[in-house]
Amino acid sequence: MKPIRNLRASRRPLSDLLYDQVLERILSGELAPGASISEAEVGAMFEVSRTPIREVLIKLGEQGLVDVFPQVGTFIAPIRIEEVTQAAFIRENLECALIREAAGKIDQAGIDALAAILREQEVAKEAGDMVRFYQADEAMHARIAEIAGKPRVWRVIQQSKIHVDRVRRLALKQKLKASLVLEQHQRICAALAARDPDTAAACMREHLHGVYEFVHKVAVNEMPGADGGKVA
Repeated sequence: MKPIRNLRASRRPLSDLLYDQVLERILSGELAPGASISEAEVGAMFEVSRTPIREVLIKLGEQGLVDVFPQVGTFIAPIRIEEVTQAAFIRENLECALIREAAGKIDQAGIDALAAILREQEVAKEAGDMVRFYQADEAMHARIAEIAGKPRVWRVIQQSKIHVDRVRRLALKQKLKASLVLEQHQRICAALAARDPDTAAACMREHLHGVYEFVHKVAVNEMPGADGGKVA
């Protein structure tokens, strides 16, 4: 890995910047499940002192993304299906509540913003650019939270869905059902444009449950570093 020399150029705390960098490598699979990760290695990787590294590893441990074994070492945690299940439950229930509020508050600017995101996602799908597709996916869900007037709830969802995202990001290397996801997004946005909270919530629940079923199948059957498990 190449050192990140511009971390200190930002006004954000160094530990936050370092956390983002390490998390991205975990989500992308560059730091794979079971891989060793030490303060010395991270220090050499990013050319930073051990103090912010220690803070980052503690935070990652609290999130269940690294496992610490005293006298042995620190390792990237396996993908735990129970964590994925609980994260999916939290996301589904919070987002269905959010979209109901969004349906009652959306204006033409919000409708236009969502339409632009859908166009971006369609372009990404046609280009086969699944990273860009994923980014547009995230942007749509974030915008719905903003329309609902509760952007902080999206930040809570982002933190809770990290374990789902590990599988989703790894699954980008496979054939994600992008056409189906895009169709579901279009139905969600159409229901919002119609200001229909019941249909919007039903479409969101169907979408998230479908994503979860896909993620669970991939994690259990196809992903290295998954611990197995059953759908709750």
